Amino acid sequence: MAIYGVGSKWNEKELKDQFFDENKFILGWNEDRAEDLYSFISALKIGDILYIKSNAPGSRKIKVKGVGVVTKNLFSCISSGELGSESYKNWKSLFVKVAWISKDAFEIEIPEKIGKLTNIRAATIYEEYLPYVQEMIVDRLIKI
Repeated sequence: MAIYGVGSKWNEKELKDQFFDENKFILGWNEDRAEDLYSFISALKIGDILYIKSNAPGSRKIKVKGVGVVTKNLFSCISSGELGSESYKNWKSLFVKVAWISKDAFEIEIPEKIGKLTNIRAATIYEEYLPYVQEMIVDRLIKI
């Protein structure tokens, strides 16, 4: 099990509510431009934790918009027929199923002494390695 930060804005349109309503995370990049990201999400496993995030470049704060647990991986969503008649080449139809446990926004401020926000947090999806942030995300799940 791992913890991942994920984005929810596509061309300035916020999609977190759609993700919450449909119990999904959709990457939002055209496969032709982001084959590496689709390889990345194909490795997500049941039990992995996703948190929807945003942050300003150089800020020590991460705005967390929601926290959930992967309940069905990409391959299982494809093979179960949940994509319907959509082609797997349609990047808007590819998703992982997520139980969004916390839908309330909160902020995490990273103390100066333990690290700073790096360029990785501006990415569409990344694995979270900073123990301080991991603890804040897990604490949020446990308190629900």
